[in-house]
Amino acid sequence: MTITDIAKAANVSVATVSRFFNNGPIKEETKKKLEKVILDLNYVPESFTHEIVNSQNTAIAVITHSATNNFSTEFIEETMNRYNERNIVCYTGYSTNAQTEYRYIMDIISRKVSGIILYEPAEGYAQIELYNRLYQRMPLVVVHSFPANFECNSITVDQEKGMKDAMQFLLNTGHRRIAYISGIGGYSFILKEQIWRKMLTEAGFAPPEQDFIKVENADNESGIENAHKAVRQYIQEGNRPTAIFTANDIIAMGTIEALRQENISIPQDISIMSHDNTVFASTLGLTSVDMKIRSVAIAAMDLLDYAISGNDTTPRHISITPSIVQRTSCKAI
Repeated sequence: MTITDIAKAANVSVATVSRFFNNGPIKEETKKKLEKVILDLNYVPESFTHEIVNSQNTAIAVITHSATNNFSTEFIEETMNRYNERNIVCYTGYSTNAQTEYRYIMDIISRKVSGIILYEPAEGYAQIELYNRLYQRMPLVVVHSFPANFECNSITVDQEKGMKDAMQFLLNTGHRRIAYISGIGGYSFILKEQIWRKMLTEAGFAPPEQDFIKVENADNESGIENAHKAVRQYIQEGNRPTAIFTANDIIAMGTIEALRQENISIPQDISIMSHDNTVFASTLGLTSVDMKIRSVAIAAMDLLDYAISGNDTTPRHISITPSIVQRTSCKAI
């Protein structure tokens, strides 16, 4: 694909497309049109990536989907610290949608970085073809939580096993009524809900619908207050599970505060188990599913090193196994 193809698809001149890629003067309306066409076509400028492949720069970039989700910030902090120790410049970016992510990628490519780590891509499936195409031209590692047939190096954590282990842990410790507090939409949240329902039902304790609580913006700071309000309402309606499982540590923070305000003791009255095991979990004494942030970061860096070396272009796919970290927020009954 060439800029001539882009010009034809956007119904503009080749010169206009050239100015667009070189940050030249261009109407805002035309700029938006070109951005959409380029994104739709998953276009990656070959001249940019050719320069990267043949350069000796020691700089990499990490792009993530959230600046307030603690799992994301801990991942970035781990990678940045380790690259700093190796005297490698580490650029970071935060994108919430496919368009922003694409702009970041193109800008980073123009800076001739040695490779890119994409942490939890903004819109999952919509961008897979772009990542696969990008990998053909430069070193790339995708860290993701959704199933996909990536043709590039990728890392995932086995969240299905993590959730099954969490539910089995609660069942083994005598809990029969277990509420689940989730975010809205997204593969990870839906997967956890399905396992929660299935395992409780198969154990003979099908959950009532009111025990499934959904929280908006569960991946960022506002999710704390949203969880707090939802849990207080749930408790005030007379619900008393023996345990609550939260889809992440952000939701757990709001849940803990809600139970405190309702004079419910943890774990004497209700046990709480969370997912992710970020620094919040250790600070609050939460039993949690450890998503191995440090292991994921190290694996991503190792894979990028492997891709940058160029000795073998065959993509590798790594699955990290989570584990349960037991603290004081759960008790057997």
